[in-house]
Amino acid sequence: MGLPEVIIDGEVVEVNPPLRLVHTLRFLFSEQNKAEGFTRITWEIEPTGGGFCRVTVTHELEGAPLMAAATAGKFNGRGGGGWSWIISDLKSLLETGRPLAG
Repeated sequence: MGLPEVIIDGEVVEVNPPLRLVHTLRFLFSEQNKAEGFTRITWEIEPTGGGFCRVTVTHELEGAPLMAAATAGKFNGRGGGGWSWIISDLKSLLETGRPLAG
């Protein structure tokens, strides 16, 4: 598809297992994506009792309109799907041991 070998870049900023993970992310699909810079994603896990947890994902997208558009989109055949798709796939993986896609 003409993409570079590495298409996503980022680093882990903070880890507090099992309650919090903070990392950066940027797409390398194009020079425009690369130039947009890194966004920051925070995963917070809160036990709610009865073996359940609440997961809150905060994606800081200020100054990153290309990333905002990519993560807000609906699923398509080229691999996009936004956060709802990612969270749904994570839920399926945790419940069944198999990812939703692939």
